[in-house]
Amino acid sequence: MEKKLVNEIFLMRTISCLSILLLHSLARAYSHDNNIVNQMQVLLTFGTPTFVFISEFILARSYPQALPDNFWSKRLKFIMVPYILFGTFYALMKGFEQSLSSGDNFISSFGGFLWKHILLGDYHGYFILVIFQFYLLHYFFHKYLKKWNPFIVMGSALLIHLVYLGFFNFVKAPQNEIGIYIWEKFYWVPFFGWFFYFTLAYYCGRNFSVFIQYINKFSRWVIVSPFITGGIVLFLYESKIIPVISSKRVDMVFFTTSMIFLIYYVATKLHKVPRVVVWISQYSFGIYLMHSVFLAVMYLAFNRLPVEINPAMLTVIYFFVSLLLSIASTFVLNKIPYGYYFIGKISIGINNNKMSNPIAPKTKTVQG
Repeated sequence: MEKKLVNEIFLMRTISCLSILLLHSLARAYSHDNNIVNQMQVLLTFGTPTFVFISEFILARSYPQALPDNFWSKRLKFIMVPYILFGTFYALMKGFEQSLSSGDNFISSFGGFLWKHILLGDYHGYFILVIFQFYLLHYFFHKYLKKWNPFIVMGSALLIHLVYLGFFNFVKAPQNEIGIYIWEKFYWVPFFGWFFYFTLAYYCGRNFSVFIQYINKFSRWVIVSPFITGGIVLFLYESKIIPVISSKRVDMVFFTTSMIFLIYYVATKLHKVPRVVVWISQYSFGIYLMHSVFLAVMYLAFNRLPVEINPAMLTVIYFFVSLLLSIASTFVLNKIPYGYYFIGKISIGINNNKMSNPIAPKTKTVQG
């Protein structure tokens, strides 16, 4: 792969990872409503769809003709297995907490959380199920996508994407348990809510040089568009038209796309990627999976202190401590035999010869 592509992937992966971490740190620190913080959180939700975009971009860029023979085995071992094991780990934690707080049977509580986590993606690792749907779409439709008109495909995908999200954004949920669950969580998982990102990533990755030419040709719009689309997002949020903090807002499709373009434009201007950016990118998968554990533990610990910590300072503590502990945990687990099956492998750094594979008390709800 070209050197510049390395810059873009490292930078984009790091920014999206840190945006998610900051989003969740703010949610823990500010348990009460704060208008400015809420606005920041809405915009930070672009991190999850950007993370998803990266997986298909690398796939289309790395394998323009056909997927390698070991494609599925590697992704099942190093992405799906961690998804299952980590989902089980979170189910154990939640089952234990529920049995202590409500007196419910632990096995029953654990089983209830387990099947939802694994089959429905009912924890923050749901993005892995989305990525695997992208893998399947790429596998079955790659030979057609490379022949079809990119603008027709992306336009059709955008329409499907917007209609799907718009339905769940504006139509009220049926007042029954299943309907409420689908509207609150499950609609995140089907690929329809991410479809445009898939087609955009495919054609940008496959036609990388053309994509970069367009990015530079329309650089003024690339720089300005995040402010325009971000302003629209904030207006719709403040006016209560779409009052949720979530990446699955219909307006976030445009803001996320504009942020992706801006990050690519910035990356093309870098002569060298800062070492810390490469380092965080290498551990991004582990950070994504592990940070919620450390945030929850710190949240419980800080709530037992006799003094109250300023929320801004608390955000900084949450952010950096969970970041460093997630990296340390990922590093240690990768040194233990088969530990990477739990947390995923550390990605290959910029100085290597080849690129890596893509890969408590109640607080206010924030969707990544």
